[in-house]
Amino acid sequence: MNLPDYILEAIKRIEIISRKKVSEIFGGEYRSVFKGRGIEVEEVREYEPGDDTRTIDWKTSARRGSLYVKKFREERELSLYLVIDSSLSLDFGIPMRKREKAAEAAALLSLAALVNNDKVGLLTFGEKKGKFVPPGKGRGHFLRIIREVLVERDYGKETRIGEALSWVYRVAKKRGVVIVISDFYTESSFLKELKLVSRKHDFIGIWVRERAEARLDRISPFYGEDLESGVYSHLWPRPSVLKELFMKYESGIRTIFKRAGAGLIEIFTDQPAYIPIEKYFRRKA
Repeated sequence: MNLPDYILEAIKRIEIISRKKVSEIFGGEYRSVFKGRGIEVEEVREYEPGDDTRTIDWKTSARRGSLYVKKFREERELSLYLVIDSSLSLDFGIPMRKREKAAEAAALLSLAALVNNDKVGLLTFGEKKGKFVPPGKGRGHFLRIIREVLVERDYGKETRIGEALSWVYRVAKKRGVVIVISDFYTESSFLKELKLVSRKHDFIGIWVRERAEARLDRISPFYGEDLESGVYSHLWPRPSVLKELFMKYESGIRTIFKRAGAGLIEIFTDQPAYIPIEKYFRRKA
């Protein structure tokens, strides 16, 4: 695929920033928050003074006539599934589009996973399931994921988050990490699917936001186009009505995540993505 220069430059910039931040501050927090699938026995050896008596393997001890203990290790490798909104509303944003900020967040999380020897997969979505990249490792795989996030577009008129979550639930057989990155502009509730996925996997939502959207109640009426529906109309005749609608939207998103017991990180287009992500991970760790 021949990519425009601005996409190649964005990929390069995002990779450089992400590698620097992961190496400086972020990799350890990722490992602390996501512990791996469980604990497995690595070996059995004879008991030595000072060993924890809770690790005694009584079956082996009875069979061999002396005390033996189990040595455990963490089954570390996980699969991180990035479920990323590719709808047209992510083309809005100042000074950076939401889509580029989503790619920045995806890069940070992907690198943190790869540094900890986990695999990373990608699903893009909008009105329909978009591009699926199976979990993998390596720099080439990482660059492919960032490229797909920046390039993929869904031209549908609705963002169906619930369907994307249902698909990931069916595909990801073993417990892993699922992170949804979106502006969560949807008319359909996804609480049921969110609860389902968060019971099986470690789950985090990353809410990509534009500060101007929270200040639209201060703007005079104007004509504008809805990026997803294509409708061009007279907008916001009464600022008070818009403010009420926007507050209801914000409250609705936070309520959905709270009721599902899932984590939610808010990132804005005018700040580095690593700041709120690092803050969240340090608190959880």
